[in-house]
Amino acid sequence: MRVFILSFLIAATGCSSFLPDPALEALPDPSQPEDAALMLQSTPDPLEPLNRFSFAVDEVLFDYAMEPASRGYRKVLPYRARTGIRNFGHNLAYPVRLTSNLLQGEWANAGTETKRFLINTTEGVLGFGDPATKKYDIYLADEDLGQTFGSWGWQPSVYLHLPVLGASSGRDLIGEAGDVFLDPATYAYGLNAGIRFNNKTDQAESTRQLLASEFDPYALNKLYFSRKRAIEVRNTQPAMTGEDTAQTQTLMTVFNRPHDPEFDDRAVEITVQPQGFRKPLPASVWQQNKEAPVAYVIPGLGGHRLGSRALALAELAFLEGYHVVCFSNNLNWEFIQAAPADYLPGYLDDDLLYLRQAHAAMAKILSDQTHGTPAVMGFSMGGWYTLNLAATSAPDTYSAALAINPPLDLTTGLTALDRLYRAPAAADDLETVKNSALVKLLVSQNSTPDNPAGLPFSDQEASYLIGLSYRMTLTQTIMSSLKIRPNARAYQRVNALCWEDYYSKIVAPALSERNIDGDALAQASNLRTREAGLTAAANLKLVLTSNDFLLTDEDLAWFRERFPDERTVYSETGGHMGQLWRPEVREAMRAAIRFQAITVSAE
Repeated sequence: MRVFILSFLIAATGCSSFLPDPALEALPDPSQPEDAALMLQSTPDPLEPLNRFSFAVDEVLFDYAMEPASRGYRKVLPYRARTGIRNFGHNLAYPVRLTSNLLQGEWANAGTETKRFLINTTEGVLGFGDPATKKYDIYLADEDLGQTFGSWGWQPSVYLHLPVLGASSGRDLIGEAGDVFLDPATYAYGLNAGIRFNNKTDQAESTRQLLASEFDPYALNKLYFSRKRAIEVRNTQPAMTGEDTAQTQTLMTVFNRPHDPEFDDRAVEITVQPQGFRKPLPASVWQQNKEAPVAYVIPGLGGHRLGSRALALAELAFLEGYHVVCFSNNLNWEFIQAAPADYLPGYLDDDLLYLRQAHAAMAKILSDQTHGTPAVMGFSMGGWYTLNLAATSAPDTYSAALAINPPLDLTTGLTALDRLYRAPAAADDLETVKNSALVKLLVSQNSTPDNPAGLPFSDQEASYLIGLSYRMTLTQTIMSSLKIRPNARAYQRVNALCWEDYYSKIVAPALSERNIDGDALAQASNLRTREAGLTAAANLKLVLTSNDFLLTDEDLAWFRERFPDERTVYSETGGHMGQLWRPEVREAMRAAIRFQAITVSAE
């Protein structure tokens, strides 16, 4: 009863999407409305308030039931056993895949599934093993009745989110009902539910990450389901062309994650109440078991403190013996919702003021456990903030400052992101480029540097994925800054705005009311205006690549002239942060922040 009372309270805000939203009506018109066609589209959602209520129920159920049960289940049952149960469930559902392939006329796939079933049932001992894949390279031809209906031309017109069952559509819900009757596990009491629970336990960590770090996890979950199902129904085949460019190299940044897969769980969430903030601001904190200096980690543009790249950098600092503190980036919804009223991130003077207040509040809390001078480090826009903090502080403020792949001029960098997002606009078939990029992204999810399971990306595909990521960040920045209620109509309006629109049509007018003109905003964005402070910061070091698309050739030359080799970790390739996973780069970054008289644990 407590769970459902909480769910109804949470869902009450979802029903407000029926009401007019003055903040949404006050949005400026986009300078390039054609950008809206580039955004990924979800299944139509006419029942959105009801679906959001169902999603809220699932959030509460996850927090109070699913996550604790999953945690206990994973401790009792090792990964190998859980994999065996998942394989068994897949094998047992052979009639679902066989029927679906036959109904679609996929005769070869039906034969493949039959081979897999026979091999895995015999050699795989009732399907608990998967020799068909591992030994014979016979891969799953995964089809279901929902995909069958889609192949017959039934386009989903209503998105549905059902408690416990999760994301679906009218078409797929009917298909799943048919799948249940075809699945033999249905006829053994509790077996189907047990297999589903086993499979979901290994998704609990990613679900927790989604709920904790996303501005609107409902919308992202809907988008993921919609695009994945569209790809599955069409059996989309990616273009097999690959290119070696700054953009394709940048995608290697997915390998930049903590070496310890449980590193995020070792953090303690501590909230601070900086001066003037509307509400407490949470931070992830990793503490040493002895007194140590503090290292502040600043994520990239709109990044959350639990993002994989922020965690990877925090791990390096922790291994060097620091207490590590990570707040979400100023443009992230979490920071914005806690910051002073009417805060519009992106104007440097305000951003640095609130960053310093957050750091000071945390330093006060940790004062009994710290000694020495703090360090600061950040990547991408977080690296830009790091440079600005070092340039506008006394030279001895930080024992070390490390800026990783920062832009020199923020405006130049954001313009580059808009340009990447629009890369597929010139393609003969826009949807083909988008779908090919998404298929490759899905295939690449389980890749590692030693086992690159992904497919080669074209420059156009990589550019679009990078630009898309940051345009989605812009959407959450605008909606959280202007207090726009998230719903389908709001996303349709906000998704058409670009970074130039945000600065020229939202930030600049607000600053003009404070007698801050456009020239002051532009100067604040350009590090060239703080050259004296940068060169005076003796403990400041940079990580740069020669082909970072956030830097023009002139920008790169400017950095190289003012920061000689001994103050720079320099790579010829990698694009924007695509080199950070390399062991030699990781070690060089650790050396750049290392302090004396400390014993560090082996990595």
